[in-house]
This record gives sequence, C-alpha cells and structure tokens, in this order.
Amino acid sequence: MVKFLIDRKSILLEILKIEGEIKTMNRNPRFVKIKRNIDSIETRRFGARTVSVEAPDDMGTILELRNNSQEMKNTISRYREMWTDFDNQINQMIVRKTRLQGQLFERPQ
Repeated sequence: MVKFLIDRKSILLEILKIEGEIKTMNRNPRFVKIKRNIDSIETRRFGARTVSVEAPDDMGTILELRNNSQEMKNTISRYREMWTDFDNQINQMIVRKTRLQGQLFERPQ
C-alpha cells in the first residue's frame, strides 16, 4: 500500500510539473509574438495596402508586406511553421499528462 501511495505522489508531481511547463510555453515571449504576428497579418485592415509585422527569423526587424504578395504568403507560411512547432510540443505534453492522469485514477489491482 505504501508503494502505491508513493507512486501516486510521484505521478501527481509529474502532472503538476507538466502543467507548469505548458503554462510556461503558453507565456513564452516568442510564442506570444508568433501568435500576435499571425493575427496581425490575417486580420489586416480592409483597404490597407501594406501590413507591418516582425520578420519571422529576426523579430527585431519590421517588414512592410503588400497585401496578397508572395512575400506575405511566405511570411505567413513561416509563422505557421513556427506556430506548429510550439503547438506540437504543447500537444505532446498534454498527451503525456493525460496518460499520467489515467494512471493516477485507475484502480489498484
């Protein structure tokens, strides 16, 4: 019975650690900038001919992109790739957390 309680405690601690990592990822300044820049490009103002966003590979550089230009499409594509990388990392943590929750709440045999 003691080993069972120790295992439950370690599983619970791991779940809490994963939750902390997920929060940290969601608050990561780079992740926030990527999301903000995607939103900025995709919700550009009607009638505006250009959009100003940070360059995906050097967020200190501002790009002036013409609407529907190839450069804008490439920038959106690059930001989507970066978003997907973050999203995949978060999804892996969520799957791991869900698996641990299943172990935590299964009945002992």
